[in-house]
Amino acid sequence: MTEINTILYATDLGKHTRPAFRMAVSLAKSHNAKIHFLYVIEPLNTNTASLVNSYLPEGTIEDIYQRSLDELHEKVKNRIDTFCLEELDGEEFPGGKPVADIIEGSPAATIVSFAEEKSVDLIVMGSHAHSVLNNLFIGSVADKVVNRSATPVLLVPLKSD
Repeated sequence: MTEINTILYATDLGKHTRPAFRMAVSLAKSHNAKIHFLYVIEPLNTNTASLVNSYLPEGTIEDIYQRSLDELHEKVKNRIDTFCLEELDGEEFPGGKPVADIIEGSPAATIVSFAEEKSVDLIVMGSHAHSVLNNLFIGSVADKVVNRSATPVLLVPLKSD
């Protein structure tokens, strides 16, 4: 069996993503592995950024962006803390508390490059069921990661209720 020391949990922070995180934690427990918690923010395209900047005082968009990043970091930290309280019954995280990273970029490419950079042994992420037609035209981040990654990927089916 392949040794798993580091797991990358990539998330879109959706409402129904807890089963995927639960799976990452379960695997980390059984392998005494460390977890990296990754959320990728897609950058504003150039036209949108220019439009927004034309209506706001200089420097405002950067301030708003930084505040949003700070709030997002806090949200991720709170999610991890809440998960610990609700599901780990006081147990410590295997390998230590997850390291939370928030990175700007194209989600699939960023997940794959982050996995390579951190030398993770497994990527765990949720996947919503999509129609074949939808995947043909749009594709999903999970599909792109599976097809581009040299690191094994575990997809956990998520309900979208």
